Amino acid sequence: MTDESWAGWYRDNKGSDSVVLTTDGQRIRLRIRGADFEGESFDGLRPVAGVPPENGTFGLKDGALTDCVLEWDQQLPVLVAGTLRHATLSCLLSLRRAEPDFHLALHLDGAVYESARAERDFAGALAAVQRTLPDGISLQACVARSGAA
Repeated sequence: MTDESWAGWYRDNKGSDSVVLTTDGQRIRLRIRGADFEGESFDGLRPVAGVPPENGTFGLKDGALTDCVLEWDQQLPVLVAGTLRHATLSCLLSLRRAEPDFHLALHLDGAVYESARAERDFAGALAAVQRTLPDGISLQACVARSGAA
């Protein structure tokens, strides 16, 4: 599997910064304000090689990134009446609570299909979006595990 990357935003009480999120299907990586983070799930993003970033630069809880919001768009294959198309999936992840909150919105042909409420993980939010799609439209995404990845 080749790496996939998405441009996005990191926001916390110190401001907003553009980021690039990358995944190889197993691990998620991103660089924020010169510091590299990675993990198997979004709620497990830790400084790479255990080197903590400058004290006070980020909210960390038990070594993992917290007290922030990540936002990005990604292309997602969708099957529409038997034809493979690409839609844009807008992703919003809040790591401001004890558990992560995901909100997804699928943009397809001028319509928006959303997860009705914040979900605990990406797979749950994606399943909520799938339930809102009209007959004849289905997501062509594979989510292997139910963590917050």
